[in-house]
Amino acid sequence: MDTHIHHEHDELSAHAINWSAAIWSSVIAGLVFVALEVVMVPVFQGGSMWAPLHMIGAIAQGPSAMASPDTFDLTVVSTAVAVHMILAIVYGVILASLIQRLDTGMAVVGGALFGLALYFINFYGFTRWFPWFADTRDWISICTHIVQSETVSPRSQRLSTHRSVA
Repeated sequence: MDTHIHHEHDELSAHAINWSAAIWSSVIAGLVFVALEVVMVPVFQGGSMWAPLHMIGAIAQGPSAMASPDTFDLTVVSTAVAVHMILAIVYGVILASLIQRLDTGMAVVGGALFGLALYFINFYGFTRWFPWFADTRDWISICTHIVQSETVSPRSQRLSTHRSVA
């Protein structure tokens, strides 16, 4: 019986989350998201590269952060980066805990589904409090959410503390 308990403990610890890896994977994925947004919005929609950051900054600063979305505003951009990184880490750690026991292929699929779910939560659920996100319910937002979560999933999983079970 004692051997069985130790084996179950070893099996669980073989798939333990490396929290540092999950957090750093989330930061990298968050930066990928921002980079894609500030490139894709002007290239494909002709909008300002700063507009996505003004929208994110407005989560903490309120709608006034949206007053001049075509301009660089250090306070708004700094706030946006801070808010986005916090959210990226929270969402990334949740995702890492969900995919920790999956193989890489399934982790990528799980990441894509998680990103799609986050898109719907962010752009349909949270618009009750942040209505300006309703204006950007589009393929770019779907794409960036999926890519962000797919960036977290295999990276976080690969950096997890997998140990061989004896």
